[in-house]
Amino acid sequence: MERLDRRQFIGNISRLTIAALVFPLSANADIDCRVAHPLTPPDPAFHGRCPNCGMIRSMWARTWKTFRMDADIREACSFHCLSDMGVKSGRLPQDVQTALFLQPRGMVAAADAWYVVGSSAKGTMTKLSKAAFPDRFAAADFAQSCGGQIADYETTFQLARKALEKENAMIDHKRLAKGKIVPPIDMKDECVVCRMYPARYPRHCSQVSHGDAHVDHFCSTHCLFTWLTGLKNAPSHPGQSGMIWVTDFASGRWISGRTAYYVIDSRTMGPMGAEAIAFDRLSQAQEFARNNGGQVMTFQKVGSHHFGGPA
Repeated sequence: MERLDRRQFIGNISRLTIAALVFPLSANADIDCRVAHPLTPPDPAFHGRCPNCGMIRSMWARTWKTFRMDADIREACSFHCLSDMGVKSGRLPQDVQTALFLQPRGMVAAADAWYVVGSSAKGTMTKLSKAAFPDRFAAADFAQSCGGQIADYETTFQLARKALEKENAMIDHKRLAKGKIVPPIDMKDECVVCRMYPARYPRHCSQVSHGDAHVDHFCSTHCLFTWLTGLKNAPSHPGQSGMIWVTDFASGRWISGRTAYYVIDSRTMGPMGAEAIAFDRLSQAQEFARNNGGQVMTFQKVGSHHFGGPA
């Protein structure tokens, strides 16, 4: 199976499904295209949570990534979240390691792996699956049995990046429809810290979702970080494992609190006065700080330096 150059691959990718139906490849009986993904039940040997979407490694280990951004080592559940965090920061992820789809306990340099894009395997954060293999021959065997086309790392990364806007819109809709994010209701949902109504502050409100249909609402990031500060000496508290959602000040979208960028000490006040104004992208936070004063911080720095709370 020939490797496609990047331009040809991206130009043809929209026709993957049709091509697979019209020109089926002979199957390799040794490969199970229905391999469990996500892992069911979750495998407790895998630890970690994607900070961008909240997916847990014990279920999504087959497509897991680790990478370096600035001086930090970060994790991502998929190419989607890897490229999304790159766009948010305005920097390319460095030293990316990827799990192998059929041997998820092994992590290899992502640039050395080969990928099958658009196979019958389930995707992670996308309908277009991207499965990693140790070499081109292993990728070709999988594609022969399960469909899809072979690509290198750079092509696969750029393909994921190109699809971000459309996929994020789809994911936002699903999160709301499935109750993974619960918009606060006025005169009903109160801030767990100050008892004000978060629905009245649509550009400042935040929440922690615990995965059991329980949501803690906050009127502001001030109350959110105050609440998180109270958990720093309570490692068994359910809030420690919850997914944190904040409101992007620029768009009003719900975004991950752990990957957001915050402007503190600006002239813009929130419901509780001094506020950590949240933005999805670093460039947006920097522009806001230039126009309104303040300094830009990551989630970890806001928690540890501004409010004295946990990272």
